[in-house]
Amino acid sequence: MKPFIRAGLLICLAFMSGCFSYHVIKPANPRVGNPNMNPILTTSLQPALSWVALPDTEITYDLIIYEGLKDESFWKGVKRSIGDQVYYREGIRGNHHIVETVLKPNTEYYWSVRTRKGNDISEWSRYDYSLFLVFSYMRVSDSYFRFRTPDTN
Repeated sequence: MKPFIRAGLLICLAFMSGCFSYHVIKPANPRVGNPNMNPILTTSLQPALSWVALPDTEITYDLIIYEGLKDESFWKGVKRSIGDQVYYREGIRGNHHIVETVLKPNTEYYWSVRTRKGNDISEWSRYDYSLFLVFSYMRVSDSYFRFRTPDTN
């Protein structure tokens, strides 16, 4: 019986990290984590964002950032949503960009990139996340990438 319990525990641990799938472009930094947890903490209020470049050298990228809204209550738990657009750049050459404005400290943000080649513009990049446990299931679909800025205190 003990080997069966150990095998079950290993299977559960293997799936705890979840499964990711990316649409259009995969983020490189900050990386995408479990959407049920706090977003990745950046080291600056003007973070450097990067993504996996596509092989076509004629492609440029557009970047958009939204402020995140976070509603916490004892009864509902944590509910996150997208707020106002706070940053936008288009025609970025290369696969990285340092945000040129100072963002609010200790704040969650959503970000995405899309490709642009002439008049052809892709959809904004998003990801799906699935986590399967023995008796539970979590799925987030079609979500922008997230990060959190550091506290300045």
